[in-house]
Amino acid sequence: MALLLAAPVVRGQGADAPLLTVTLADGRSQTFSRTQLDALPVEKASARLRDGAPFTVSGVSATALLKACGLDLAQRVGAGNVVGHALVARAADGYRAVFGLAEVDPHFGHAALMVSWTNADGSPLPERSGPLQLVATGESRPGRWVRQLQSLEVKNLP
Repeated sequence: MALLLAAPVVRGQGADAPLLTVTLADGRSQTFSRTQLDALPVEKASARLRDGAPFTVSGVSATALLKACGLDLAQRVGAGNVVGHALVARAADGYRAVFGLAEVDPHFGHAALMVSWTNADGSPLPERSGPLQLVATGESRPGRWVRQLQSLEVKNLP
């Protein structure tokens, strides 16, 4: 019984339960568990809500997640291969936010899109926000911040 209580748990699921699916425009897809997310390099970025004080967001950038799936935007893939695509973030309740893929490409110089599973103080996200959330760190209005994030999908625009 003590071993069961010592195991890491995410919202009643094991740490190996799938939490996030990332799909590229060519159909390649990968699902990430909390264990897999923890294995990726943790990044930090500053964010601010409207007139509030700045706070630090820790997690994995959308750029790193795309790289783990085979789309390395740090390589010069060509602007034409980036600006004609969108990144769609979807939540458990159907909420979605759309970003131009250029907003994730480090060559375009935008603030990081971060996938986080903790509050600024390091505590777990509340159930209404987690287990994962997407924070657009350069935006003070949280309209494209996605609580209960379930998927990121790169779409080719017509």
